[in-house]
Amino acid sequence: MAADRGCYIDQSQSLNIHMDKPNFAKLTSLHFYTWKKGLKTGMYYLRSRAAADAIKFTVDTAMLKEKPSVAEGDKEVEEEDNETKLAQMVCSLTNPEECLACGS
Repeated sequence: MAADRGCYIDQSQSLNIHMDKPNFAKLTSLHFYTWKKGLKTGMYYLRSRAAADAIKFTVDTAMLKEKPSVAEGDKEVEEEDNETKLAQMVCSLTNPEECLACGS
């Protein structure tokens, strides 16, 4: 199809190639074929299959609805930890030399 349109196009068109397992021989053959057909662009993008399939998994919605129980002591430690992290991220106007974002 791209070769059929080629004579009507002044400039190059982006030729996207989809190939299952590209190798040197296939790509060389492809370039010579497109050149013989008169295409102005040998290849714009080469699309191939991913090296590995994505992991397929499901989520149990019943477990998502259950809230894990946290002991009172753990809650206090977690809140203190969050306050410490927040204090480190917030810019201190009283000590601008310590701020990594403001002090250059």
